[in-house]
Amino acid sequence: MLHFKQWKKRLVAAVSASVLAVTATASVLSVSNASADSSEWTYGDALKLSLYFYDGNQCGTEVDDNCLTWRGNCHTYDAEASLSNATGLSSSSLAAIKEANGGSDTVNVSGGYHDAGDHLKFSMTMGFSCANLAWAYFEYPEVFTETDSEDHLLYILKNMCDYFMKVTYLDDNDDVIAFCYMVGGDQDHNYWTIPESQTMDRPTYWADSSHPSADASGQMSAALAATSLAFADKNAEYAAECLKYANALKEFTAAYPSATYDGIGSYYSSGSQKDDVAWCDLWCTIANNGGTLPSSYSALYESNGSGVYAGSEYDYWVYSWDKVWGGYAALLTTMGYKTSTYVSELQFELNQQGGLSSSSYNAVGGWGASRYNCALQMYALHIVAANGTTSYQEAAAFQMDYLLGNNPTGYSFLLGYSDSWPTHIHHRAANPGSGTSTDNSEATYTLYGALVGGPTDSSGSYTDNKDSYSCTEPALDYNGSFIMVIAGLYDVYGGSTDAADATIEAASEIDSDYVFDYGGTSPNGGETTTTTEETTTTTEETTTTEETTSATEETTTTEETTSTTEETTTTTEETTTTEETTSATEETTTTEETTSTTEETTSTTESTTESTVDPSGVSMYGDVNLDGQVTLADMVMLNKAIFDVVTLNDEARVNADVNASGGSPDSDDALLLLKFLVQLVNVLGSNAG
Repeated sequence: MLHFKQWKKRLVAAVSASVLAVTATASVLSVSNASADSSEWTYGDALKLSLYFYDGNQCGTEVDDNCLTWRGNCHTYDAEASLSNATGLSSSSLAAIKEANGGSDTVNVSGGYHDAGDHLKFSMTMGFSCANLAWAYFEYPEVFTETDSEDHLLYILKNMCDYFMKVTYLDDNDDVIAFCYMVGGDQDHNYWTIPESQTMDRPTYWADSSHPSADASGQMSAALAATSLAFADKNAEYAAECLKYANALKEFTAAYPSATYDGIGSYYSSGSQKDDVAWCDLWCTIANNGGTLPSSYSALYESNGSGVYAGSEYDYWVYSWDKVWGGYAALLTTMGYKTSTYVSELQFELNQQGGLSSSSYNAVGGWGASRYNCALQMYALHIVAANGTTSYQEAAAFQMDYLLGNNPTGYSFLLGYSDSWPTHIHHRAANPGSGTSTDNSEATYTLYGALVGGPTDSSGSYTDNKDSYSCTEPALDYNGSFIMVIAGLYDVYGGSTDAADATIEAASEIDSDYVFDYGGTSPNGGETTTTTEETTTTTEETTTTEETTSATEETTTTEETTSTTEETTTTTEETTTTEETTSATEETTTTEETTSTTEETTSTTESTTESTVDPSGVSMYGDVNLDGQVTLADMVMLNKAIFDVVTLNDEARVNADVNASGGSPDSDDALLLLKFLVQLVNVLGSNAG
């Protein structure tokens, strides 16, 4: 059952999409990303592609096994980092870590993700990025399932959170002893080499009660709490472990709300920590309450609606690793907490940074402006979700389309998207060149899905030069901000992943058959099921041809199951199970023998947007763009057809007749489809009520 806030969000999104499609304004119709034409690039393509950046920046002993053909294991010696080379540990913290590691003078800090075009690892920016990914999934879970991106996203979240928990040491009371906030040093920036070949010294930097780092602990806590929500229905045990560490780090952040910056220097030193205290407190409260706020909740730091929190903490900057107040305000609006106050706060903060228009790019911050622009777009979409002000939505779409190629350079600043993007990027792994950042070589590999810094001003000034790192470098926090907003834009405009799928299939850099294993389990606690589609098939009952065999199976639907015909019925609120007997020859492993069995298979499919398929097979009502599902993209397409903006073919016209009146698509069809999308009705066609 949908929470009220989700129902309200979908209603606003559906109405907004309808209005934009009906009015056919130039700012929308000129944008290829909002088009229902599956041959064009869409926000769905951008979302799916953007996750591959993380695989390009993966570090550790498991990179050989990721989905990229050109990356390999690197910095494997992080698994045995010398504690004698560690900074920030008190004698008692050092002793506790040694004891936890069996007296060893080494500590395992392998894994995680490189920060940017370099190979340093910062728990703060990794935490910021992770929290954004999990937040996007929390607000728009259907977006990731519809774009077949859910497994990839969860794989990244798990790798990040595995790292956070690995480098955090708790005592017997589950209180934080110490955690590592940085791996590597300035030496890294002195060499332009691929990570696989690096053997340089990589010191570690730690925080404990005598040497705190609230910036890092707050971001790690928020990331772990948000991820625990993502895994709640996938792997309850893992979710609980994430939440345990999230709560411990939250308590540490609240107890020691200051930061020291040994090693970090000028990389990521921020001017405040109270925002990190508030941020992780909010996420942990939501996670501890099963994804909602308690009715008695009172914000730890209240805003006055004009950039001031708790009377003395000033924002006046954009949501980023440095200050997360903007994210705090946006998340509170999502949760329905003092909505008018926090919408006013978002509007204030948006205006403080120059606002968003539908005619001019806002290069806020100059350096790496694309990330900050994405944060402003996030503000705009949360304002829309709260009060339906579509002008903010149009402005966000204009800014995103500018980043994706509708700009004077013609470049998409999301690498691999469309047919033109910067190639002289500041990234050692993808662009090793001759071993220096000044040679301005073209990248050896396309770093698919990476968001680079982009233009430095509103005129679109951009230098495609390897040494112009303010323009050409990507980073974890950039993609984190991008994915948060691209998920929101897809939620409004829809789209397909056809172009991204074709790109992934053709790219030599990507193993398109790779299966992202995030260690999930089926909702009933059974074995993990590997599948090539969104439908999860679970085996519930097994009958052998000669005898009954008790066996625990793992069923792989990609190759071993043959000659199966399934009929799936979906509903708009809850999972519907349809049973049928299929002829299937499968290999079943028992304790002593292999038995050929005929199985009764139950297919379960979760959907909140697909219509009930007409039994005659003539029509799938509502699927106006013929992509096999019913989403807001179909609402946009239907309204365009009603107002003669597009012409539907015969099949699409039948599907557009959602009230089965036999006439041309009209406003009655649009109204019924809207009711279906926001779950006021459960079925389309002649039986619709």
